[in-house]
Amino acid sequence: MTTTEPGAAVSYDVVILGNHLATGLLATVLARQDLRVLLVGSPDDTVLPSGDSTVPYTTAVLHLLAERFDVPEIASFAHFEDLPERVRRNSGIKKSLAFLHHTADREHDPAHAVQFHVPGEHSEWHLYRPVVDEYARELAVSYGASVLPDRASATEVRLASDAVHLTFGGGQTATARFVVDACGADSPLRAVTADGDPGALTLRSRMMHGYLRDVRTFEECSRLSDYHRATAWSRGTVHHLFDGGWIQVVDFRNHDDAVNDLCSVTVGLDPDRFDLPEGPEEAFRALVARFPSLAEQFASATVQGDWTSSPSWQRRAAATHGPRWFAMERSACRTDEFLSRDVTMTAEVVHALGAALPRAVRDEQAAGAALAEVAAFQDALIEFNDQMLAAARTACGSFALWNAYSRVWLLWQILAHLSLKRATNDAVATGTWDPVERFADGGLWFRTPDGLRQMLDWFFGVFARVRDGGLGQTEAAAMIFRELRRARFVPPLYRFGDPDARYYHFTKARRLLMVAWVMTVAPADFKRLLTKDNVTGRRDDAPVPTPARGPVSAGDGRVETHDDGRADGSAADAPGITQPGRR
Repeated sequence: MTTTEPGAAVSYDVVILGNHLATGLLATVLARQDLRVLLVGSPDDTVLPSGDSTVPYTTAVLHLLAERFDVPEIASFAHFEDLPERVRRNSGIKKSLAFLHHTADREHDPAHAVQFHVPGEHSEWHLYRPVVDEYARELAVSYGASVLPDRASATEVRLASDAVHLTFGGGQTATARFVVDACGADSPLRAVTADGDPGALTLRSRMMHGYLRDVRTFEECSRLSDYHRATAWSRGTVHHLFDGGWIQVVDFRNHDDAVNDLCSVTVGLDPDRFDLPEGPEEAFRALVARFPSLAEQFASATVQGDWTSSPSWQRRAAATHGPRWFAMERSACRTDEFLSRDVTMTAEVVHALGAALPRAVRDEQAAGAALAEVAAFQDALIEFNDQMLAAARTACGSFALWNAYSRVWLLWQILAHLSLKRATNDAVATGTWDPVERFADGGLWFRTPDGLRQMLDWFFGVFARVRDGGLGQTEAAAMIFRELRRARFVPPLYRFGDPDARYYHFTKARRLLMVAWVMTVAPADFKRLLTKDNVTGRRDDAPVPTPARGPVSAGDGRVETHDDGRADGSAADAPGITQPGRR
C-alpha cells in the first residue's frame, strides 16, 4: 500500500475525493493506465445510502470496464461467485426482482404482484456497501493507487491555472493536475459544485435508509402458494409499492454462506403525499402501519446504527466540471437509489471518465473538451434516469399502471444489455472503442434496435400526461400494453403486452422459441444482437471476441411466461446463437 506522508507536497496526475465503489473503480482503471492517483476518503462515505443491487445491464457495463481497461477483477463485480469470500459472505444473492403493490388498510392482494426471475447463467447480487466499498479501495491500491495514512480527508482544495492544491486533515499536502470530486454535498469543492435549480429534477422524495435486523421474509407474512408461480421473495430484491412511494428490501441473509444478518431498507416517498412524523424511525413505523402485510414483515425489525434521512433528498449540482476538476456520482446528483440506478450509472460514468482523464493528462490543452464531453454525458444519464424514476413514481398510483411500466423497464434492460455486449464485441473486433463511445446519444450510448429509443420517448411522454392530469391511469396502462403488442422489435414470445403474464421464468423451451423467432421473422437489427454477421467486418464463422471474465450468453435477458416447464437450459444448447464472452 502506497501512502503519502506529512511534509512537502506530493504531485499526482489525479486526486479522487471520496472512498466508495465509484471512486475505487475509477482509481483502479486510472492506475492501471499508469496514472499517478491518490484516493482520499470523506466523512460522509459510510453514511450516505448507495445502490445495493445489480441488474443484467449493470453487469454488461462492468464487463466493458474489465475488458477495456484490462482489469479482470472488475468482472467479478458482475459475478457473485467470483467475489472475494468476505464480500460474498456479507452480501446477498439476487434470483429475482419482485414488485408487490399494496393498498392501505388491506392485506396484500396476490393479484397485484410481478416477479422477474434472473436467468440461471446470470449471477446478480446484493451489495453490502460497507464491505464492497472497502474492497473497491483495496483493488485500487493493488493496481498502484496511493491512499492517505489514517484515512485523512481533504480540508481544502484550491484550484489554480497550473495545478490543484490540496490540504488534508493530517497535515499532508499534495498537488494534482486534476481532481475528481465524489464526496457529496459537503465536499471541499462545494463552492464550485453548489446546488442548482431544485426544479431541475422531476422526481422529488423524502428518503429514509437503514440497515435493519430481524426483518421477516415476505413469504413468512403472505402465503407463497397464493402467488401462482412465485418463488421465494427473499431470494431476490423486493419492491413494496404504494400510491406515492416505495420500500425496497435487499436481503443479505439469503444464501448458505451468509454471515450478515441485516437487510438494507430504502424508502422513497412523495414529500407532498404523506403526513408522517419528522423522525425517520417514527415515520417508518407510521408508514408501514398503513399496510397490514408490511406491518407484519417489519414488526420485530430494529435498525442497526442510525437511519439516514432527508425530507427533501434530491440534489443536483449547478456545475460538474471546469478547468482541472470534475464532479461525479453523489457530488453531481443525489436522487433515489431505485431499480439499481446508482450502481449502474456509477459504472457508466467510470467508463467515460476512465477513458477521458488519461487523454487529458497527456494533452492538457484538450482536457477541457474531454471533461466537457463526459459532463454532458453524465448530465444526459441523470436526466434519463430522472425520467425513468419519475415515471416509476407515477406508476405506483395503481397496480395496472405499474404492471405496464415494469414491462417497458424490463424491455429496456434486456435490449440495453444485449446491445452493449454486442457493441463491446464489435469494439474489440475492430480495434476501436467508437461503438461504446456514442456519448452524445445520452442514456442509450451504443447502437440499439430501431424503435427502442422512440418507444422510451413516447413512454416518458405518457407518464408526463398522467402526472399532468391529461391521461387516466387505466387508459395509460392500456396504451402501453397495446404498444408492446404492436412493436415489431418486441419478441412476441415474451408476452410483454399481456397484463396477465406476471411471472417471468426462463426455460429451455422459451430459449428455443427465441432462436426460431430470431432466425425467421425478427427485425435485422435485433437479429444482429444474437447471431453472427458481417457488421464488424468479421467472417460469419469468425469467433466472437471475449470480454475479460465470466460466462455471458446471448440470451441473458430473455424471459418466459406462463410455461409450466422449469428446466434451466442454456443458450449454448440453442443452435445458431452466438455467445459473446464465453470461453
